[in-house]
Amino acid sequence: MSEIIEVECPNCGETIKVNMNEFVDVVEDPEYKAQIIEGDFFLNECPGCGDGVMVEYPVMYMDPSRKLNVYMAPEHEDDMLEQLNSLDVPDSDQDEEAVYRLTSCGLQLMEKILIAERNRDDRVVELYKFVVWDDVKEDYPDLEEGDLLFMFDDDEEYLVVWPSENEAGEKLTIPFDDNLYNQLASDYTEVLGIPSNKYAEVDQRWIGERFEK
Repeated sequence: MSEIIEVECPNCGETIKVNMNEFVDVVEDPEYKAQIIEGDFFLNECPGCGDGVMVEYPVMYMDPSRKLNVYMAPEHEDDMLEQLNSLDVPDSDQDEEAVYRLTSCGLQLMEKILIAERNRDDRVVELYKFVVWDDVKEDYPDLEEGDLLFMFDDDEEYLVVWPSENEAGEKLTIPFDDNLYNQLASDYTEVLGIPSNKYAEVDQRWIGERFEK
């Protein structure tokens, strides 16, 4: 049973009742996947002024068809990974191919879903960002960690330069080099190994800890 929380509309002060779907299985409820990708899952309409208000809360996202499990916990504590990985996984649920990730916002959750939809490896995608970072930053000097996102449209894959301070929502795209991705996957997948059935927060900080030593 979902929980109802109340938040105040930042525009008019009206109380908004938010229905929290904290456990999402997109095989059972496929509409939730589309809502997250389209940015509607955490969007709530204010009954007073009609404004759309984003209210992010912890969500366990599960897609058994792609063996993807993502726990999205906004502003989570430093020991969240330790908490997640302290949970015992029954032998019957052990799966070496399953992916377990921790993210801190809806955009990151969306990106993990999109990466899985294209059968890409998020560890290699983050390494790809790491490799092209300096070149991208020459063109976009205000680029900050988290401002590069993997996306696709039909058969075209690309990185989106989506600055966190870009209030207008303008998105600049960079073509995704399939040859570079494949080379990185061939050379570094083993180096980027994660213990099976363990959560990891795979982002630019995670990559940096492995290559900036």
